[in-house]
Amino acid sequence: MSGRGGRGGRGGRGERSDGPAIHAVDRGGRFAKPTANNTSENTTATTTKPTKPQKTRNDQTTYPHTRKVPVPPTLVVWARSDEGLELLERSAIGMGRVLVVDPNYANTKSTVVELSGEYEEEVERAALLIESVLENQVRVAHRMGVRSKLDAEKNKIATEIELGLRCEFSVQQSLFGMVMGHKGSRVRAAQEQCAVQAIVVDKEALCIRIVGSDAKEVRKARAMLELRREVIRDLHDDKTRRILIGKGGKTIDDITRRSGAMSIDVDHDKGVVNILGTASATAAARILIESHISTIADMDAAQTDLETLRDEMHSLNAAWGEESYGDSYGGGYQ
Repeated sequence: MSGRGGRGGRGGRGERSDGPAIHAVDRGGRFAKPTANNTSENTTATTTKPTKPQKTRNDQTTYPHTRKVPVPPTLVVWARSDEGLELLERSAIGMGRVLVVDPNYANTKSTVVELSGEYEEEVERAALLIESVLENQVRVAHRMGVRSKLDAEKNKIATEIELGLRCEFSVQQSLFGMVMGHKGSRVRAAQEQCAVQAIVVDKEALCIRIVGSDAKEVRKARAMLELRREVIRDLHDDKTRRILIGKGGKTIDDITRRSGAMSIDVDHDKGVVNILGTASATAAARILIESHISTIADMDAAQTDLETLRDEMHSLNAAWGEESYGDSYGGGYQ
């Protein structure tokens, strides 16, 4: 049993001397457990911190009125703590003795706060105050429990994201329907072809979340669903656009096939190239297109140098009376 004595002239704080199962608290508010057969008024008790033994004072006063208030099971440890004992004693206004009693000693089904005082109305009032304190502590304990669970879940999710077992990616609003597929066909296909636990489609946040137990399968599902539309701008030169497309669309079709893009469209009016496909496919298509454009620029520069060289050779041939090689140096786009 854990307990405190009364306040002021109503008696000192301390233990009951009925046996070793009783616990007491000194004036500093620390929990102490006296040794057996301890009946002296001033006794040195062994505390929960052996290096700092505390003094307790026994209260042998008999009070005419006693009331026992049950302590909820979730608060038993708290009620026996320094913090709990201090709060219970402060709340039990007017009581001569406040004790926290174990069930086996109090002959009750649960741990109780035993209130003893001179007047019945004061005991009843103190009981109401203690009940209120315990109810509030139950609420606090519940909130702390919920918070602990939320923190644990948050840490679990963060760890799984770091391990690649969860992923989240945004979807452009114009592509959301295409990502889903007809009646969700693309999402269902990803679930069937990849060993993932869940694919969550968040239409409000415009994102998709994937959860699985294998990081490789999570990446596979993401690669199937993550669509992007990229734009390559500033293709205002008509010659560059025509070469990029190729005869009969042969060049652009080859880039589409090699990159795996869903579509590549050259917009002559706006001077841009629109690429649609998965994240990896659009990235590959951009590299191929930009490389091809760079090659076209290099070819133009080389053609200019070749024309200059051809003119110089014509001049040299004429000066030495030799035949001109004409167009035998080649040139143009092959």
